[in-house]
Amino acid sequence: MEQLKRSDKIVAQMGKIAGNRYITAIRNGMSVVIPVTIIGSFFIIVLNLPIAGWESVIAPYATSLRLPMHVTIDLMSIYVCIGITISLCDEYGIDRASTSVLAVLSFLMAAVTPATISTEQSAAVGLTITGTVLPLTNLGANGLFTAMVLSIATVELVRFCIAKKWVIKMPAGVPPAVIHSFVALIPGTLLIISTWVLKVVLHFDLNSTLQWLFSPIRYFAGDSFLAVIMPILLITIVWLFGIHGMILAKPLLTPFWFAHLNDNMNAAAANEPIPHFLTEQFFQWFVWIGGAGATLALALLMAVVGMSAFCKKIGRFTLVPSLFNINEPLIFGVPLVMNPFLAIPFILAPLVMGTTTYLAMVVFNIVDYPIAIVPWTLPAPLGAMLATGMDWRAAVLALGNLALAVLIYYPFFKRFDQKLLSKEIKTRD
Repeated sequence: MEQLKRSDKIVAQMGKIAGNRYITAIRNGMSVVIPVTIIGSFFIIVLNLPIAGWESVIAPYATSLRLPMHVTIDLMSIYVCIGITISLCDEYGIDRASTSVLAVLSFLMAAVTPATISTEQSAAVGLTITGTVLPLTNLGANGLFTAMVLSIATVELVRFCIAKKWVIKMPAGVPPAVIHSFVALIPGTLLIISTWVLKVVLHFDLNSTLQWLFSPIRYFAGDSFLAVIMPILLITIVWLFGIHGMILAKPLLTPFWFAHLNDNMNAAAANEPIPHFLTEQFFQWFVWIGGAGATLALALLMAVVGMSAFCKKIGRFTLVPSLFNINEPLIFGVPLVMNPFLAIPFILAPLVMGTTTYLAMVVFNIVDYPIAIVPWTLPAPLGAMLATGMDWRAAVLALGNLALAVLIYYPFFKRFDQKLLSKEIKTRD
């Protein structure tokens, strides 16, 4: 009984964290860039088709084909900033449009330093660009932490000013858009002045500081075997308590994974060696096959070799969603939450799959590193192949990992199935 109470407390605490308004806003904001990054990734795949002579064929169009990548992947922090702001504005019931503009304004003030290129400088390096330019470095994945912090801070400042009535009120009959614009005037002024003082007067680089503060997380999100194992353990263990593991992992790990993917995309676009193996796509297509816990393997076992009526029905019902990486019906239908029979393979199978993928990519260099984001609802072999730039060996690795997961789940599933079958027989008798 005491142990059950402790488990309930743990679940309650994790539920509070997962339901925190800021965590939710960050998760929703990161989701905004999914279609943007998929669109940019498509052009990277076209640039790197594994066809003999394709590089020379596509060379005249390479610069033009990189443009969508620059306005999608390389500007993702702006889109995330807007997404987080909108989500938090909806939570508080304040105006989305004006507050989003302020959030982007504060982000650009803090993260970007304009540079001026003179005619002489441009001519010296063979360019035709002159005037003021905005470097893209911190507008992509390198600015995600700054985008998170400043979008939340902007919304809170606007909410504070409204609560304290530090706003300019307009007379009746003025259009709502104009009213919201003037409501944002005082908070906007405070934002511009404060970010300007920090950056120009105090020479405080917020973007670099935030990257330094979060740098210890790189041990769990960098190019290392530890960074393969730790996220798998965190996400699967949390899931066993009924909490969506990626809700907790995404705000901390995704900025590093996106930074790696951004580097990989730029390298692929320039036909240079791909520098990073660890991106979110490493887990998506080679570890989370069928969803967290690699549960497509369990759905297959239940549908194909299950003896109990329960397993047969659940397996057939959840097999198709699992093929497209939707496993909530399986996790909560079996359930896998707090399930002593299936908890071990739920953790062990992804750990083994992460290890085999690490060996295939990093140790033996058999499979190419991920260079693109593709829709997460694709079947794993197809998604793996597309994410690695059409490397057919990635599809083979995904299928091999699925087979390993089936083998790991099998003995635990058999015990679970036999127990259910025994109960069904007793009920019939």
